[in-house]
Amino acid sequence: MRAYPTLARLLTLLLAFAAIGAVPAAQPTTDLPKPIATVVESLGPTVQAAIWFGPPEGAPTVTWQARRPMPAASAIKVAHLIEVCAARAKAAAPLPVNSGAAAPATWLEVSLSGTAAILAEPAHPAVAHFTPDQRATAERLLGGRSILGVCEAMIHGRDVDNATYNLAANLVTAHLGGPAALTRSLHARDPRFGGLQVRRYMLADRRAHGDNEVTAEALAALHAALALGRVPGLDAASVAACRRVLADGKDAAGRAVFRKDGALNSAPVARTRAGWREGAEGARVFVILLSDSEVGAATGQKLEEAALRIESLLFAAP
Repeated sequence: MRAYPTLARLLTLLLAFAAIGAVPAAQPTTDLPKPIATVVESLGPTVQAAIWFGPPEGAPTVTWQARRPMPAASAIKVAHLIEVCAARAKAAAPLPVNSGAAAPATWLEVSLSGTAAILAEPAHPAVAHFTPDQRATAERLLGGRSILGVCEAMIHGRDVDNATYNLAANLVTAHLGGPAALTRSLHARDPRFGGLQVRRYMLADRRAHGDNEVTAEALAALHAALALGRVPGLDAASVAACRRVLADGKDAAGRAVFRKDGALNSAPVARTRAGWREGAEGARVFVILLSDSEVGAATGQKLEEAALRIESLLFAAP
């Protein structure tokens, strides 16, 4: 006599299938070019990786685990940059791009409003996890800075310490209404950015409200839009301002480099290299996300070296 599954058994099977469908299937490293697969495999079983590489329009050349949510680290600050530029441009009259420079526009020279008040309020969630000395240093280094100056501080950390580098991003986040408001604005701008989630202020507890996360696909879409000079809802001056802040010189092949990397040394340790390069062959967008559940300086160094190696291999391919 044929046995039919019980209702409980059917429910168990349905839940199992639902769980399988909710998690992207793991891709074997054979989907990667052999040299890159070798680097990923060498990192060991505790490491997760995601990669996206290709032109800003059309199909990617290399994609691996590109829809897996990964710790964002400071690479997510590109979202902060786009949204603060959009907010300030919306508040001001539209400004033309000066063809003689990358992106001079008068609204960039306006001070970021509310900076002093936030830094002076110890209980504000943007600054509550910083010491009084760190807040005082940030006030000295960021107080009165233009929007462009604050953005340069949060992206490159030029002329500021690490605490101020992250406080600059928190001031931008607070200016935009907090992490949730920033995320809503970003997702409303373009559905391709949906894989980016801003859940916390920089350096705040990664467990309290959830970590800031990205997928390689969504972060690549963000950089691709900037590489093309077409970001939904942003005028030409705003896009040019973002490109100006992200510019990072030229590589050995003479290609212009635009990037925002990231690093986290608490668990899970993470390293991100992301941006694009522009040369005679056009633009190429790259996103490399690595994370490891093991903690320690050696872990961070291992991921840093691997991410650098993968980026080199991506651009070395014919």
